[in-house]
Amino acid sequence: MRKVLIIIQREYLTRVKRVSFIVTTLLAPIGFIVFMLATVLVTTLSADEKRIAVIDESGVFKETRFPDADNKSLYFSYPESNFDTLFSRLNAEGAEAQYDAILLIPQGFDVLNPNRVGIQLFTADRPGLSMKQFLSKTINDLIRKKKLEVSAIDAEVINNLNEDVRINYTSGLGNEKAGFTEVAAILGYLIGFIIYIALFVYGTMTMKGVMEEKTNRIVEVLVSSVKPFQLMLGKIIGIGAVGLTQFVLWVVLIFLSNLLLGVVLGITIGNNMQPPSGMGMQGEVDLDDVQMIVNHLSEIQFLPLILCFLFFFIGGFLLYGALFAAVGAATSDDGDMQSLTFPISLPIIISALILTNVIGNPGGKLALWASLIPFSSPLIMPALMPFDPPIWQLILSGVFLICGFLFTTWIAARIYRTGILMYGKKVTLKELGKWLFKST
Repeated sequence: MRKVLIIIQREYLTRVKRVSFIVTTLLAPIGFIVFMLATVLVTTLSADEKRIAVIDESGVFKETRFPDADNKSLYFSYPESNFDTLFSRLNAEGAEAQYDAILLIPQGFDVLNPNRVGIQLFTADRPGLSMKQFLSKTINDLIRKKKLEVSAIDAEVINNLNEDVRINYTSGLGNEKAGFTEVAAILGYLIGFIIYIALFVYGTMTMKGVMEEKTNRIVEVLVSSVKPFQLMLGKIIGIGAVGLTQFVLWVVLIFLSNLLLGVVLGITIGNNMQPPSGMGMQGEVDLDDVQMIVNHLSEIQFLPLILCFLFFFIGGFLLYGALFAAVGAATSDDGDMQSLTFPISLPIIISALILTNVIGNPGGKLALWASLIPFSSPLIMPALMPFDPPIWQLILSGVFLICGFLFTTWIAARIYRTGILMYGKKVTLKELGKWLFKST
């Protein structure tokens, strides 16, 4: 055991002292700050005012005023000048003209047949997608109201018919509130994605570390002092500890960055976070729903979620790390490494593919079995935690993961002890199968 601890210490300290580790660890909070500042900058720059002159030659909208955009990025004016005069100025002055665009409702326009003589928009520059969507929705809403007036239908009746129904959900768990499912889904996707990336990054790091020592013939010296299994186990745990340390540092640094942005710029991710004002321009996003989702983050039990994340991150890395280490020991050629890595990567990729279905139906059979199978549970079970799965499912998943880790460690150890000292021989899956049942 003492030798394994020495190997763990060596692997850990060697990697955390590298410049690459320090740089990648610091990139997370820096990237977070850049992202938040970029969001503010983009929101500020996108708030460029657009002035639209409305020329109603038909007289249909004579008594109507077009509603400006909520974020004041686009507003309407009703000049006394005629269309020809404004159009000439727009062509002559371009972007420097008094108005950025002219909205013409021509003579003969009929609200009951609005496409027969269509409404036209004249701009100095190409109109953006936001302007097109906003104008389309605004004009369609106004035409709909005019049709109601012409047809002598009470607009209030139509508004009542179109009113959306909000359903109040009550589950047997007693924790279902508005926005809870949406928050749980977002956290589930985020957790699953983080573990998916971590398994590949740190699994590949383990495999490269083994290959490097094998290529440099350092392992020949090491195995004279420790058993191959001890060497493999120490390397896996040491690199896993590096990954865990990096995750903890990322969380702490991002939290501190969030506090710094809150003090300096008043930008934070939390209960006071507001969606960008431009989001509501097209009327497609309910800002109240977005704010409700943000506010209900407090409904999630974060302590069990963090503990589950740590357990399944460590268990998943130990399970897959052993297999990646075995591949690194079995080959010293990049081509062979890629072909042997694919069977190991396939379960991780499949788990990521079924994550969407599992989040959409957390109580389904697919979610149950995917959370129990050791090769998929490191991604699926933590992603299900925001939905409060049954305690028996969580315990059974953890037990199966431990058994899976022991099984893959046994397989990896059989391959590792033979492959670590083999050089120059092309390894096939059939050859690996012989190593598994080779007597010591």
